[in-house]
Amino acid sequence: MQRAMWTSMIVVSAMIAAGCGDSSGPDRSAQSTDNARDAIATAGPNAGQTAAPTGSPAETVARFYDALRSGEDRAIAALLTDKARLETANNGLDIQSQGSAKLEYQLGEVDYVNESMDGAHVKSLWIDYAPDGEKIATEVIWVLRKQAEGWRIAGMATQVVEGQLPLLFNFEDPEDMLRKKEYVESQYRMAEEAMQTQTANPGEPLPPDSIHR
Repeated sequence: MQRAMWTSMIVVSAMIAAGCGDSSGPDRSAQSTDNARDAIATAGPNAGQTAAPTGSPAETVARFYDALRSGEDRAIAALLTDKARLETANNGLDIQSQGSAKLEYQLGEVDYVNESMDGAHVKSLWIDYAPDGEKIATEVIWVLRKQAEGWRIAGMATQVVEGQLPLLFNFEDPEDMLRKKEYVESQYRMAEEAMQTQTANPGEPLPPDSIHR
């Protein structure tokens, strides 16, 4: 399968767990929902204020990556915007920890999206390993908004299909986020099936729709 599709699948599915219909089963789904709700119950609706204030968008993203790498679900929840934290919990979703010490990242440019300087995009590389051990990187753009306690994450964007614009995952809109997660999974399945067909029949060209996946 194409490396880009594999890493996109890893980035999206490693973070977003559905409370209903998730392939990981009812026990993991219930745990995901409980984790999200527990993060709110611990500190109330403004749980994000329990995290140390952040001085820049890049600092918030770095903390977020570190929490993903170390498996600190409470820290992840605290670094989301208030709306993202509440909406994901109320809709049975969890912005889930990667929980892998192998996860690496590199931060790139920070772009402020308005004159009031209270919205920003932070470019980064999510660096992980393919099943064969090869290190591969995927560009992820984090969407942040400045709240009273500092910069907090509202979503992310990453390229799913080569040649297309990055797909935005808005953590504050769980229904849209789930639809896009399902789209990524369907693209992954199509790419995998195409590659399996090519392996079984090496003389046949890949279907046109699978070339860039």
